[in-house]
Amino acid sequence: MDSFRPDRIIRSRRRTISLEITPDATLVVRAPLRVTDKWILMIIEEKRGWIEKKIAETKNRPASGERHFVRGEEFLFLGRLYPLEVLEGSNAGISLGDRLYIGEGRLPECRELLKQWYAEKAAEILPARVAGIAAILDYVPKKIRISDTRRRWASCSSTGTLSFCWRLILAPPEVIDYVVIHELVHLRQPDHSDRFWAKVEKAMPEYQHHRRWLRENERMLAI
Repeated sequence: MDSFRPDRIIRSRRRTISLEITPDATLVVRAPLRVTDKWILMIIEEKRGWIEKKIAETKNRPASGERHFVRGEEFLFLGRLYPLEVLEGSNAGISLGDRLYIGEGRLPECRELLKQWYAEKAAEILPARVAGIAAILDYVPKKIRISDTRRRWASCSSTGTLSFCWRLILAPPEVIDYVVIHELVHLRQPDHSDRFWAKVEKAMPEYQHHRRWLRENERMLAI
């Protein structure tokens, strides 16, 4: 049997090794600085069955499909689909009502305008949501950032900074809350041990449902 090699290894000052299957079905390994490639490959072989299963599941998930940015095309925001409405003879940017509106003259830049609009909404909504949940659960993040990463929904740094990808704003509120709780728990429990998941479950008993939704629909959360 051929050895299974990662598509990418990211070393940092973390304490543990983590394996991540990205939305495009590649294997990313995150490892401490001093961990050798030989040790990483050994861990990969131990988890080979899980890796192959997750890659197969990822490849079988529905793709987001090619975007055309035409009237009636639907876009997610906080888990709800909004059809795009083109305003004839207008140069207006993106706005939200019962539909997503854009001026006809801005259609050539629709993708970038939508990304900017989503990022602005994420910067407006996510920090407030984090602050509210953190207060209820008695966690104190040092800083909250909105990022443009494509490989991770969120992360927690060793200094207490929580970073969230703006694309998360496309997901339903309860899924966003699961990701927020996940990262808040990392402030005190940096690994993914049984103890970590027990803390997540205590804060959100139904977290597995929202975690599953995110895995099964992550390709839809793209522009």
